[in-house]
Formats: sequence, C-alpha cells, structure tokens
Amino acid sequence: HNYTTQLISFSPLVIYIHNFVSPSEATSLVTTGSALLQPSPVTGSGTGADLSQARTSSSAPMPATDHAVACVLSRAQAFLGTLLAPGRDDMGQMQMVRYTDGQKFDLHHDWFKRPRVLDADARVGRKRMYNRAATLFVTLQSNITGGGETWFPGVKAVSPQDRDGDKGGEGEERVWREHEEGGLAFKAVPGNAVFWVNLLEDGTGDGRTLHAGLPVEGGVKTALNIWPRRFFGPE
Repeated sequence: HNYTTQLISFSPLVIYIHNFVSPSEATSLVTTGSALLQPSPVTGSGTGADLSQARTSSSAPMPATDHAVACVLSRAQAFLGTLLAPGRDDMGQMQMVRYTDGQKFDLHHDWFKRPRVLDADARVGRKRMYNRAATLFVTLQSNITGGGETWFPGVKAVSPQDRDGDKGGEGEERVWREHEEGGLAFKAVPGNAVFWVNLLEDGTGDGRTLHAGLPVEGGVKTALNIWPRRFFGPE
C-alpha cells in the first residue's frame, strides 16, 4: 500500500499523510467498529454530565484480531520507525470514533499529565507506566457539509507562504487551512491522516499539541485514533 506524506511542522512534529488507508480498508474498519460504538469517555476527567459535554462523539475499541485492524496497525508501526523501543513499547489499542451533526471534542491533549498503569498490569502487580507517545488520526469516512476539522491552535506551518494548505494534487481540494483564531485546521478527508508527536524528549507532554475536533455541521465523520504507547519505569 502506497501513501505520501507532507511535513506540516517541525516542532511539534506534525505530518499529513495522503492515502494512509484504502477505501476497502476504510469500509471494513467502519463495518467492524460500528457494531461496537458507545458514547465516548473522557479519560481521567472523573464523572459527571458536565464533564462529558466536552466530548460528545461515539467511540469503539477495535479488535486487534480483525484483519484490517492488524494491517493498518502494522502499517502505522512501520511509519513510526524508531519512535518506539522494540520489546518495551507497543501500538496500543486502536479506537474508532464517530461524530454526527453537532458533535465535537473540545480542546484537549492526547497525552496524560501523569503516566498511567495499564489495568492488566495493575491486576498482576506490574508497576511500569505509559503515556501516549504520538497520535495517528485517520479519517475513514466523511460526508459532512461543514465543520468537523481537527484544529491545532498552537501549530504553525513550516512554509508560511503555503497559506491555503496542500492540495494533494492538481485540482484537488485543500486539506488544511490557517484557522481564524490561530493555528491550523485539518479537513476530514477519507483515507488521509494527521500524525503528531505528543511527548517531549524528557517524556513529558508537549503543550503545543493541544487540539480540538470542531463541531460537525451536518453529516457524519468516522475516524481512527491510534495511540502508540511509550512505557516508563520498572518492568
């Protein structure tokens, strides 16, 4: 499977990927995930209806045994190169997310303020901790009529003269734009992905990766979250 990349920002590292998943893979993944969708949780926010209003989408954990899931995870791992340490880090569990009319995810970071212990590790007394080293956000399907962009208020393009975003080919529609409140907003284009590194060199979270899923204004957007995990501490 062939895809192409566009460097958006050096620091933080943000890369736009064209054609990361094929139409047939997207269809298969959506079919698998649709049966598993539940209201999206907000990790580490506690409980309460007010807190849940920050994230109003639906989401589903994707089974690693599914052929399309395994294929895309393998492709993502190859894309990461040396970001993960073999035998220590892993790709985590893929999550499918769906936004319908009016749904959104307010400004947030994907990394955790404090590294966490996996539930499976905690059950057996294992003390290693993890954080989300990076994010691959892959759009599977989108028929939205407006909104639905992924907005990074703290990211600036490497090439400021390219203010209309890359068009990915002659006559094609732009895939990102400068947002009116600062930063960059990426359009939900089926098959394409945005990749960014969440952690600084010392393992702490990079505040510049703050981002939001802007409200969908008609239609449906279905996407994948891939959160590679970096582990810390005793094995």
